[in-house]
Amino acid sequence: MLAWLLPGAGHFFLGQRGLGAVFFVAISFAYGTGLAIGGVKTSINPYLNRWLFLAELGAGGYTTAGFLLGNAVGGINARQTAQVVHKEGFDPAEQRRLEDHLAPYVSYYPESDVAQIYLAAAGLLNLLAILDALARAQTGGLPVFHHETAAGGAPAGGSDQ
Repeated sequence: MLAWLLPGAGHFFLGQRGLGAVFFVAISFAYGTGLAIGGVKTSINPYLNRWLFLAELGAGGYTTAGFLLGNAVGGINARQTAQVVHKEGFDPAEQRRLEDHLAPYVSYYPESDVAQIYLAAAGLLNLLAILDALARAQTGGLPVFHHETAAGGAPAGGSDQ
């Protein structure tokens, strides 16, 4: 749960402070870069691209905070932002007014696509970090293959067999 809320926190809790710091910096940098490129209104929006939003949820604490921030900024919520971007549900004058209102908070192609890739990659990388933290928690903080290296033998599947 710690690793989902804050990247690297699971490893830090297990005593793997260096590895936790590496995960924190790598995932935070990728997530922050995506957010800076994409704008706060369209980057973390489940109504624009559900699949990429699910990938972003791998970095749960960041995605939750970003989603709440995106809904609080600009006076237009995520669902309305998606309607403006997709140009549906508003008359042309209202559509133009809303586009002008949202302009400081959003990005469009190609920046929005690049931002989504950064955010999704950060979320998926955090999922891998979570799985690694879970595996290390089961082995007392050691890598999963520790029993093979501790015996002094070659890892399973080597040329000895």
